[in-house]
Amino acid sequence: MTGSCRSFSLKAAGVFLLAWAVVPVAIGAEESGKEQPAAVPSYFRDIRPVIQQHCQGCHQPAIMQGHLDLTEYRTLLRGGHSGPGLVPGDPARSLLIAMMEGRRPPLMPLGGPPLDPEIIAKFRAWVEAGAPDDTPVELGRVSQSEPPVYTSPPVITALAYSPDGSLLAVSGYREVLLHRSDGSGLEGRLVGLSDRIQSLAFAPDGKTLVAGGGTPARFGELQLWDVASRKLKGSVTVCQDTLFGVSLSPDGSRVAFGCSDSTVRIHDVASGRELLKTNHHENWVLGTRFGMDGKRIVSVGRDFAAKLMHADSGAFIENLNKLRKELAAVTRHPSRDRVVVGGEERIPYYYHMDRPKKIFAGQEGTLIRAFERQSGEIFALEFSADGRRLAVAGAGAEATIYDVESGERLAACSGHEAGIYTLAFHPGGLELAMAGFEGRVRIHEVASGKLLRDFVPVPMKSEMAASGP
Repeated sequence: MTGSCRSFSLKAAGVFLLAWAVVPVAIGAEESGKEQPAAVPSYFRDIRPVIQQHCQGCHQPAIMQGHLDLTEYRTLLRGGHSGPGLVPGDPARSLLIAMMEGRRPPLMPLGGPPLDPEIIAKFRAWVEAGAPDDTPVELGRVSQSEPPVYTSPPVITALAYSPDGSLLAVSGYREVLLHRSDGSGLEGRLVGLSDRIQSLAFAPDGKTLVAGGGTPARFGELQLWDVASRKLKGSVTVCQDTLFGVSLSPDGSRVAFGCSDSTVRIHDVASGRELLKTNHHENWVLGTRFGMDGKRIVSVGRDFAAKLMHADSGAFIENLNKLRKELAAVTRHPSRDRVVVGGEERIPYYYHMDRPKKIFAGQEGTLIRAFERQSGEIFALEFSADGRRLAVAGAGAEATIYDVESGERLAACSGHEAGIYTLAFHPGGLELAMAGFEGRVRIHEVASGKLLRDFVPVPMKSEMAASGP
């Protein structure tokens, strides 16, 4: 397997990667009037997705609870502390099924609702048939000890600077790459379960890196990494598709994110436990931001709405915007309860989170300003740390930087040949990093837009071969 993502089909917004689909082909049998035997469940299509969604958060190479790794067929058979996970041909003696059924404690999935009887029946039928492995051989293996091998740069959908400005986190295939902030060298590779990492956020103290992503049409995953040790502290699998728009509360204790099932969810960072799940949106939720005091949250998505809600109860407050077109990005001012949203309409809108006391006829209640129309759909928005600058990027080939108070365009960062999907201001405020479809990270000077550094953040196969023995 390679880490190349060039063959992915992209929605116009660029961040919505289509699933690698393995489509079962029905082979027709001659109609003989006889009842056909039930098909044996497929490990790859039927069993593995359930394990990915419900089990791998606790049982993977980085977090092997019970010394059990369920990320591969061979390690599933090997089992952990309690013995082999499966006995092919004998579901009654298979530990995995006994724990699913509650015949042997603890009931799995641990801490979650029991699996549907239909799912358990499918596991039993698969084991009874000998537990055959039909995993495509070309998938290969990826782990912390065997990181991805790249033959071309992958699409980059997330960037984040550490609070002290020393590190730049970059999304890759099945991993997050930690670079020196100036792009001069690779400092670490954080390999996890998810094929795609869609958003990144450092905790305010810089000790934890939160990554949101998943494997399309399989599962969503929240990863919690210890930055100093480069170790995975926690992995939480959520819903059946990728997670988007990770954001942290001001104190770093909670993480919010959007899902393709139209929900906004908030989890506790320390335990990974779900604290809140809301259903106010009517389509995919692609971005979230906490308010200044962490008591409210703004979320945006494909239903055109920028929704304001209480972060503790989940109670809906109001839509901040007029419903125009799909929204793909939201960012909050670092020292005020104000947000900028943008998307398909190509216009960044700047809103109060609090409705003004006086509203004039025809006025959009919370709107402060509409910035100029961009050359393409908006995929990324970011305030500088001092709140004086706003960076905007998307389907166009350049990112623009604005004065927040006046709305004046200050600089344009050019040189890109395709969509820019992610932006990050350096905490010092002098540099702006950006990346996207080309798979290159470019760092620009904020004042002038001048390109300072341009690099491919992943080690390429040719480079690895050249540096080998």
